[in-house]
Amino acid sequence: RGAVVWAVIRDGLRRVLGLRRRARRKVLPWGLISVAMLPVLFFVAIGVVIGELAEEAELFGHAQYFDLTGAIALVFIALAGAELLVPDREHGTLAVYASRPLTTLDYLSARTGALATLVLGFLYLPHIVLYLGEAWVSSEGFGSYLGGHAEDLWQTALASLAYFAAFAPIGMVVASVASRPAVAAGTLIGIVTISGPASAGLVDSGIDLGGLLALQHHPGVVKDWVMDANTHRWIPERAGLDPIASLAVIAVVVAASAWFVAGRYRRLT
Repeated sequence: RGAVVWAVIRDGLRRVLGLRRRARRKVLPWGLISVAMLPVLFFVAIGVVIGELAEEAELFGHAQYFDLTGAIALVFIALAGAELLVPDREHGTLAVYASRPLTTLDYLSARTGALATLVLGFLYLPHIVLYLGEAWVSSEGFGSYLGGHAEDLWQTALASLAYFAAFAPIGMVVASVASRPAVAAGTLIGIVTISGPASAGLVDSGIDLGGLLALQHHPGVVKDWVMDANTHRWIPERAGLDPIASLAVIAVVVAASAWFVAGRYRRLT
């Protein structure tokens, strides 16, 4: 059973990254990964060239970098979640999995594990590079910087988890009912993107609880809270909501999505 679960995880990783598949299947995932990585490599290279001036100029920071990768992560999750769930259901592969010593929960856990591995790596790896790059150009010295800023590692890890938890469960819900991967990906991006203006309209009209609907902004609120930063005027903050409210919304989304997807797949298998 454990070997089968691991095989499903490996299959999910290969499928999303387009490994052993046609070149066109590799373009989008690897393109998004490149877009997430290239800016940090550029910033580090600039920091190496100008040395200590990079610290004074504050050319880059972990909290600010999430504002770039968070938006890209939404697109990545939309594409990856759809690719992990929709083809299995539409092509009848679920029946093959059901013939193995694999429960519905095993299957969904394996697919979620593959998605988590890819997305958290997608979000977290640039920050490891940035952390090492900042240490390289720091006037404190490489070792001193690493020791003195070790909190950057766990803070960026928690922030990465917040973005994954905010978007991936909704993506799994949409992918569990969509008939085509493209439809699932577009629907997730549309739901999350439209939630921002809709929530802002409610908040501006005096309905503060409308800030709870800003799905795209909640991980940003949690990220700034964890990292003690202020990178954006998030809609929940404009509504006067505490960061704990954004964290609670994310937790509710995770629980409700898990309940819905598990129930649907139990009926299918």
